[in-house]
Amino acid sequence: MSKTDHRCYALLLFMLWGFSAAAFGQNNDRFHIDMVIYGNNDPANMYEEEWPDNVHLRYPRNWVRLQSSTGASSPRIVDSSDPEFAKAAKSLRMSSRYKPLFLASWEQDLKPRKKAPAILIQGGKRHGKHYELEGYVRIAVERYLHLDTNLWLVSYGSRGGDYYLPHQPQSYDEVEEPLPLANQGFATTPEYAQFKEQNPGFQANTPYQQNTDNPIEQIVVMKQHRRMRSDELHFIDHPKFGVIIKVTKIPPPTN
Repeated sequence: MSKTDHRCYALLLFMLWGFSAAAFGQNNDRFHIDMVIYGNNDPANMYEEEWPDNVHLRYPRNWVRLQSSTGASSPRIVDSSDPEFAKAAKSLRMSSRYKPLFLASWEQDLKPRKKAPAILIQGGKRHGKHYELEGYVRIAVERYLHLDTNLWLVSYGSRGGDYYLPHQPQSYDEVEEPLPLANQGFATTPEYAQFKEQNPGFQANTPYQQNTDNPIEQIVVMKQHRRMRSDELHFIDHPKFGVIIKVTKIPPPTN
């Protein structure tokens, strides 16, 4: 074999190894995710805690939406669910104490926490342009699996407080809505400083009023981080609503 043949053969092996490694890497990060978010109908929860009125809700720029048909690495809704998870979800549906607000199973290539996109969530009863449950979750993988929730449960009624619900983004190129400020005190909070750092040049407006068709009586936020293990059922408890999630590794193809 000539030197030219050796170089061509080596180049071919390198290309084949690269394609195999890329395919394996993509599938190696592919997971099946089952999630249900439920409300707690126990009337006693209305008085267990005092929920703050000065909630400031935003959607991040790096987001994805669950769809039935997407790209290979994007979250894709599937019909099947893990048997253990399906049993837990069935128990929720049969209980008068709990009300499922969001239920979905999907496949997703998971990334490290800093690169993981926010998965937009909507569920429960619709009220005009908004839903009873809104917000987002992030699921990432590093040494462990990680779940970050930033969800808000909205109670609508005849009287309204000083609440503002952000518009859920529909496209990546849409203009972001102005950030309302209830008072100048919020401008000095760490949350606003972090938002300004991530969005340089963004200007907030001063008007602060409800932007929904129905008055908002209460917003309860679930902002938590949970480290998880694969193939285990995880519960995130909260007085007003909760999350059940199971993340399962999808094995690589045998052929």
